[in-house]
Amino acid sequence: MSAAMLESLMQHLPGGVLILNSSCQIRYVNHFICHFSDLTAQQLVGKSFFSSFPEVPQAWFNRKIEAVLKEQVTEQISWQQRLYLLKFPRQSLGEETPRYMAQNCSLIPIRHPGTGELHLCLWLQDASEQARYHAKLLFTQQQLKVHERQDSLTGLMNRAFWQQQLQLEMTRAERYERPLSLLLFNVDRFKPFNDKYGHQQGDQLLQALAKFSAALLRDNDLLARFGGAEFAIALPDTAISGALEVANRFRSQLANSDLLKSLPAVKVTISVGISQYQSPVDTSALIQGAEQALYQAKCAGRNQVSVFVSETRAG
Repeated sequence: MSAAMLESLMQHLPGGVLILNSSCQIRYVNHFICHFSDLTAQQLVGKSFFSSFPEVPQAWFNRKIEAVLKEQVTEQISWQQRLYLLKFPRQSLGEETPRYMAQNCSLIPIRHPGTGELHLCLWLQDASEQARYHAKLLFTQQQLKVHERQDSLTGLMNRAFWQQQLQLEMTRAERYERPLSLLLFNVDRFKPFNDKYGHQQGDQLLQALAKFSAALLRDNDLLARFGGAEFAIALPDTAISGALEVANRFRSQLANSDLLKSLPAVKVTISVGISQYQSPVDTSALIQGAEQALYQAKCAGRNQVSVFVSETRAG
């Protein structure tokens, strides 16, 4: 192949071609390199690769060169290993694309046709579209994970994920002999409210209640929408006395608040059931105890707090 044909090939290869000698002096660059570096061939050829492209980690790159030239085997560097080698601006302006051009880089050992000296050819290919697609895919996967764990209306944990976290807290409580309490609370007369004001106002009430509840809890408390107008809270390191205090404070503050700005005259109340973890009770039994206590609070006239007392404890 003639020198002219070789030059034409390098200029028309998809991506950048840059040839270095064993001392990392630049011997050749194609138009792609000049265009994205905003430097001419005259400004680059004969200069040090590292002074021309200071973003390249010198120690790391020298180790790569030494291995490639010694073994005389091409090495591929994917954008997933290192986002870019040369800091070129990205070609696409999509939000998911990286700020700089993602690059796949091939380090290819070649011999000078005249002297036989080993040189290194860098072939850079724009991988921004691959990176953009990968970022979009990861975002979609993360969103799916969120949806698997999150209640779509309130943004709280959903029942299934909350029960998984409750099991972890129960295991921790048993291992370290720490107390753990469970609160279940339900909006009083939620169905009549829905019938009178409509489901949209009902949804807004549940959303407002979720925000109100979260603001009163500690970071390590586990709040979830349990289903319908029922919510659950796991309180780690909290005995019954502490759970009662939390429930009554929560109930009284809610009864005196304007939860719905659009309906300031409507006062929302809740009924609360409390149970406490005791080994070897499982999650189902712990939840069932709180449900029984919640039912007792409803039967007592609503806007009440009731504590589940097992037969074992009662005896």
